[in-house]
Amino acid sequence: MYTLFAYTRDPGNRIVRFAVNNDVQTSMTSYLTSQVEAFGTGCEEVLFDGNYKPDQGEMLVIEEFEDLDNLSKVVATPLDVPVADPSNLDFDQIRALFFGHKEEEGTWVVYLQSFDRRRVISSAGFSIFHSKDTYRRIEGAGLTLDNKLAAKLRGTKLSFFSFFHIRQLFDMSNYYQEATDNDIKQFSELKELHVENVDALMTASDSWVRRKVWLVMQSNILNKVPSNDIKAIASEFSIPIEYVTKDGSEKIKLPGDRKSLKTLLRFLDEDYYKSPLSKTNYLTNSKRAV
Repeated sequence: MYTLFAYTRDPGNRIVRFAVNNDVQTSMTSYLTSQVEAFGTGCEEVLFDGNYKPDQGEMLVIEEFEDLDNLSKVVATPLDVPVADPSNLDFDQIRALFFGHKEEEGTWVVYLQSFDRRRVISSAGFSIFHSKDTYRRIEGAGLTLDNKLAAKLRGTKLSFFSFFHIRQLFDMSNYYQEATDNDIKQFSELKELHVENVDALMTASDSWVRRKVWLVMQSNILNKVPSNDIKAIASEFSIPIEYVTKDGSEKIKLPGDRKSLKTLLRFLDEDYYKSPLSKTNYLTNSKRAV
């Protein structure tokens, strides 16, 4: 039977355990087992170097991944983990759900699902579900599990498909590199951006800027997040973004000065966050788990 855990951004509730009844435990384990069996089946493993995007039938791996929050130990000793209490757990702060098991040779394996606020069932609204030919109200807070896994951690070997998704789960700062001049040129040619002077951008790109450009390119966030969402979130954090219209589409104009460029890159690399307690906006200088 699998025990389900939440891996959160909240330092006060970093990892919590979901207590479920026997019927839910049985059906949930069956549901997750099918995902475990499907994960990576028939895929060729490709060592992650930050430059290669896997094709269909390929999976990225990091052989020496550091499990900073000891997730393997968590799944091995579940009763040592506090139970998730909706009264003091902000479900919006959950970054991943995970569970695991011990293989025959004694190695613990952890499986992770991505999680975002769209999977939260809030007690603040009025939620209903269909059961036995009628709809019933959902009492209390809850969540919906994904239908696929995002990553597998076996010992020190991390397997995953998407750099964008894995960065939502773990601090990957030890596994990336700086953008080259050619990378900067490719970055400037993204359809979501407008760069007036590529040579000036290269000149302004110090080591910090090049690391951020590389991360933003690898995350593919400009393509994954709709322009309207970027605008709304930038406004929430008071991040100034200038837009220009080129060829009939709206593009983000990269600032010409280094300070404004760094502010924009910090935003696109998701260095801004909201405190779960005070709801205050903060800028972080590290994504390492606390």
